[in-house]
Amino acid sequence: MASKFVLDFPLMFLNREEAAVIDALVGQIIPSEPGSPGAREAGVTEYIDKALAGFLRELQPVYRSGLIALAEFTAGITEGRFHDLADGQQEEVVRQLAELSERDPSDFAGQFFRIVREHTVQGFFGDPAYGGNRELVGWELVGFPGAQWGYTATQMAPDFNTRTIPMLTIKDLYSRIGGAQ
Repeated sequence: MASKFVLDFPLMFLNREEAAVIDALVGQIIPSEPGSPGAREAGVTEYIDKALAGFLRELQPVYRSGLIALAEFTAGITEGRFHDLADGQQEEVVRQLAELSERDPSDFAGQFFRIVREHTVQGFFGDPAYGGNRELVGWELVGFPGAQWGYTATQMAPDFNTRTIPMLTIKDLYSRIGGAQ
């Protein structure tokens, strides 16, 4: 069976069942590997939930309808709810959704998949202030130093190792100037 959803943050828009489905879906979009955390560990579900309660609130109906479309799509492939399926079955559903989204851009289930995939990337690589990228796992993966006031000419050189620059978040920058968040 796929790993179970652990609710370790307050839900702001999604209910627990919806959050479990989104968590399973983002876990297939950016899966964990040994030594490499994925979307679940990065808190992408929290990012999506916060975004839907805030700056992406106009997408609330899309997510509600999209979760229904995902359930119907899953039922056409296998028995069971998406988040209760084994990893291999979830992978197959996601593979078929990805193919559908390319083959028929007007299909709603495929459109929803593309939206969730985009939000997964945002939550994995965005600043932790927005709810995702826990422990800076996304930035660590690609060697991005995060929020910086600027870069020196040496740091801008093509062969410079950006992993030597201390990673900073928006919160870190605010604390350096003594400002409130």
